[in-house]
Amino acid sequence: MLNLLLLSLCLVAAPEWEAFSSSATPGGRSIGCQLLRPSDATEPKPLLVILHGSGERGYDNKLQLKFLPQLMASPKRRADFPCYVLVPQCPPNEMWSVLSRTRGIAAPFGDAAEDSMRSVESAILHLLETENIDASRMYVCGLSMGGFGTWDLIWRRPEWFAAAGPICGGANPQHAPKYVGRSIWNWHGDADNAVSVELSDQILSAIRNWGGSPKETRLPGVGHNSWNQAHADGQLVDWLFTHRFDPLDSARGGELMLKTVLDRLPPEKKITIVDKAGSLMRPVLKRLGAYDKIDVVDRAPASGDVVLLAPRGNLQDLPRVRSEMANANIQLMLVTAPRFTSEPETYEQRYWTMKQLARMQVIPFADVRRSADSAAPVWSRMGHDIVANGVLTEAGASLAFRTVAEKLAEVLKK
Repeated sequence: MLNLLLLSLCLVAAPEWEAFSSSATPGGRSIGCQLLRPSDATEPKPLLVILHGSGERGYDNKLQLKFLPQLMASPKRRADFPCYVLVPQCPPNEMWSVLSRTRGIAAPFGDAAEDSMRSVESAILHLLETENIDASRMYVCGLSMGGFGTWDLIWRRPEWFAAAGPICGGANPQHAPKYVGRSIWNWHGDADNAVSVELSDQILSAIRNWGGSPKETRLPGVGHNSWNQAHADGQLVDWLFTHRFDPLDSARGGELMLKTVLDRLPPEKKITIVDKAGSLMRPVLKRLGAYDKIDVVDRAPASGDVVLLAPRGNLQDLPRVRSEMANANIQLMLVTAPRFTSEPETYEQRYWTMKQLARMQVIPFADVRRSADSAAPVWSRMGHDIVANGVLTEAGASLAFRTVAEKLAEVLKK
């Protein structure tokens, strides 16, 4: 009788995972997801996204609940960390991101996200619309394949997450600028024979070289199970939950990168930026002009200048403009303004057309519009618009500065 009573109490107290599906496109192929709600959601609560490793792939929508999800469902963790927990499941023979685990070679994430990752993004946006989530406190962590996925997701959606905890994964060092100024705690065992610790070393070194300061725990003698230490006593999750995202802080990474690059220039070297980007970008130009080594001018471009250009009209003019400026030793930065609601949905096609044209020659490409469109659904939940009455808001100007400064730093570093 006592055993039956204990069993009934356990069943009553057991947390309820809710299964649902998410697809990258309406009506497209979906992936399974599990959601754990906080016991009390009368006030907005954080969202923790957990990306599993390759061993938990499948269609059963259950196998991914091992390790951290299981811990987060315990009564103690639910009391310590009241939050929503989203655990998607990657289908068999797929990955969260295109990756390489070869020793010494970084993860070459592609321009387009994998379908499974796009489905994760869709699930997050869906929960933002349907649940009482605090959009300023969204976190992501993952192990092994999920560690790569964590790096990939915060590279694609840096405006979404307050903090991230990749475990025994890796990322492309060429993407390091996107991670500067972000709150990241990376974990890896130096005896890991499945995913070489060199992959973590590469990306962390690249971020620091750009002026960033990611947090790192390198575990001596630990193999491909460093998640055990990362999740022991809730230390990684506890650290994640201390962070809150503020859109006004978006410029921080751009400031760090510019300072790092400008400090390395010869004392006599100055950068001249010719303003051809239009009135909407004026707050960004004003912020750039505050640096001692940067002059923002409005005149005809001259040799050695950097030109900030917001393309308008016929995109086919870009190759001609690019060629003329290259011949004159002028560096061109293509910038597009945040999207207005009155504009047609073809802006996405315009973005890729511009990017392809830019690739025809080595030209830095800063796309404020794409960053703004990515940030908008999350930032709006925080009460922040990006453009209001045709003018960049304070948050919008911060995001635009981050995007432009990031690319300008890449120009100056070459």
